[in-house]
Amino acid sequence: MVRQENEDLCEQLVEASELLKSQAKELKDAHQQQRLALQDLLELSELVAELCSQKQKVWDKEEEMEVAMQKVNTMRQE
Repeated sequence: MVRQENEDLCEQLVEASELLKSQAKELKDAHQQQRLALQDLLELSELVAELCSQKQKVWDKEEEMEVAMQKVNTMRQE
């Protein structure tokens, strides 16, 4: 009877060990995916910042053009 209990415990230990290895691999894979997602997020953040900068430059140019057009219109009226 003790021998059977010992075999059962050894079998449970092997199963638990295999489960632990499997979970460790899943955790490692999830961590890798998280790192990749973070890298993608950082790249997207940089792109958004660049687009915002370009948008501001366009707005600044539009304001310059508007001021220039007002000057041209003023000159035409004179």
